[in-house]
Amino acid sequence: MNFRKRIREQSEVETGALADILFFLMMFFLMISTLASPDAIRLLLPESSTAQQTVAKGNLRLTVDEGNHYYVDDEPVPFENLESYLGEQAKAKNAETVILRIAKDRTVQDLAKIYDIVARQNLSLVMAADKQ
Repeated sequence: MNFRKRIREQSEVETGALADILFFLMMFFLMISTLASPDAIRLLLPESSTAQQTVAKGNLRLTVDEGNHYYVDDEPVPFENLESYLGEQAKAKNAETVILRIAKDRTVQDLAKIYDIVARQNLSLVMAADKQ
């Protein structure tokens, strides 16, 4: 009988391909994360041929959706408290401009109410729109 030990080959795991795959996944997720929209509330905005992109630093974003819900910087605010909340946030953030994102199916009366509130707070109003 042959009781000699056989020389066994050592098993190895190749990690070179794994590192390449992880690198490509990391690059993919980094590129996708830069494409994410900072505006979490989806709206169909009115269209304008002179629409320009604005920088939202130092400004307040007021959003009115299709259900007539009001959001200031993505925080829900009841309409009754909108004027006082806008005043508080404008002072806290030292903001002078309100960027209004209003759904395209809202009425002109809704827009006039918001304009009056913003004017009473001595703030400027800019309406967001999609480019035609």
